[in-house]
Amino acid sequence: MSYRTRVIGWLACSITGFILSFIISFVFIFSGLASVAFALIFALSQILNIAGSCFLSTPSGHWKAMKKKHRIIPSIVYIVSIILTIVIAIVTPVKALILLCLLILLIAYYWYTISFIPFGQKILKKMCECCLDSEF
Repeated sequence: MSYRTRVIGWLACSITGFILSFIISFVFIFSGLASVAFALIFALSQILNIAGSCFLSTPSGHWKAMKKKHRIIPSIVYIVSIILTIVIAIVTPVKALILLCLLILLIAYYWYTISFIPFGQKILKKMCECCLDSEF
């Protein structure tokens, strides 16, 4: 697969996943969308994000990257939170719990994503420390 094809695949999956998660979140919050429908569609959008990453490398390459020391915990939290969101929506459609899982999922996703930027996690930690240490 050529580099151009991989980039197009990555962009298509990532943009579709982002747009789908963005739209479905607003529909869920501002309408009477069923929790199960929301959880399933949102999980699909997150799976599209993972599939997009697989275009940049191979699925096995992406799996190896997920198991690296600085990515293993965010990877596990991300995958577990996708599953947990679906399970909670099916078992008990409590919007607050689903939104909590969603928040954990998004934090884990962005923490995992920033791990691909050299020193990205260290920079983000320093930025948060500076913000928390500053006086208002």
